[in-house]
Amino acid sequence: MDLNKLEQQIRKTGFVLENEVAQTLKMMGWTVISNKYYVDDFEDAVREIDLIAYQVTKVQHFDVYTVLVISCKKSDSNAWALLARDINLRDPNSDWWPLHAWSNDKALAFQIAQPGAARRYHNEATALGVAEALAQPAVEVFAFQEMNQKTGAPQNDKPIFSSITSLIKAQAYELGALPLRKKAPSIYQFNLLSVIDAELARLMFQGASITCAAIDSEHYLARYIVRKKETFSRIRFIRSNALAAALPDYGRLHQANANLFGTACDAFYDGIMKDHSRRKILIDDFSKDVKWRLNWVISKAFNTTTEVGDFWLYWNAEDSRLEIQLNLPFEQIAFLNEDAETTKRVASALLSIYRYDGPFIFDVDDVPF
Repeated sequence: MDLNKLEQQIRKTGFVLENEVAQTLKMMGWTVISNKYYVDDFEDAVREIDLIAYQVTKVQHFDVYTVLVISCKKSDSNAWALLARDINLRDPNSDWWPLHAWSNDKALAFQIAQPGAARRYHNEATALGVAEALAQPAVEVFAFQEMNQKTGAPQNDKPIFSSITSLIKAQAYELGALPLRKKAPSIYQFNLLSVIDAELARLMFQGASITCAAIDSEHYLARYIVRKKETFSRIRFIRSNALAAALPDYGRLHQANANLFGTACDAFYDGIMKDHSRRKILIDDFSKDVKWRLNWVISKAFNTTTEVGDFWLYWNAEDSRLEIQLNLPFEQIAFLNEDAETTKRVASALLSIYRYDGPFIFDVDDVPF
């Protein structure tokens, strides 16, 4: 066995690039997972993603994860050509500002699901100093080709297409797996990078003319169908020799994520009792926390087995107070309002679950249906 030849030949593969990228990420403070395997739900096959890197920061009661899903490709003889045209940011059939995030915290999940949340996220992250990581695409990339560096002859799009699909499927897998895997309160924000050890070129189509320019990075919007739903993802093509210079901006993105998601959490609780849509998000948590206490004190005081049913929270704007409405007799409602230990326990639950420390009373449920 010729050991020198083994050393020489392995350099022709993409494994050297993958290792270099992983080491660069680690030196810049990212935790790296190499060669992660997952099951492709659509084709019932085992797939592999080259690298997953993340940074995590504790904010309030939850962890903020900024995740880079990375595909590494190498080509000695071919350049990657991205075919582009002028972009129309007003195109109603495109989403130029996609946000792929997941949270098991009810407040954060509510906030990132609101209409316009993705566009606001991009604008606010940019205002916090994030530049190229979330940059608005400069052009619309509509196709791609590997092209011979010497002759310019088109080859095919298989390596580029493979990089794109591996990123999209890995992201879809992670978003689907997190609800089963993650228990601690968290929020994840995903970014897709195709890192290439090859020349990168933009072929710009404008009317009848086609002009070519060498580039180090390009943002591509991928449109695809996942579980019968159309979805858009941002994929950033970046040359391997430009990655180290680009990573500090992803570090700024992580700091922005910690800031933005912390602010979003605070905004969810600000004035929550005046907003039915936010109140009801946490009503089951509140009910679970206090129902046992109410059942216990009522059964003890009235020698009854009657149990508290559903809770309704109502904001009385005229009296500026919260009403906890229960389907109980008037005498039991009056008792709860007079029982200091019960009101203390419920006040504690309101503070811990809703961050509400204002006045409240128990009242008879008056919901007509």
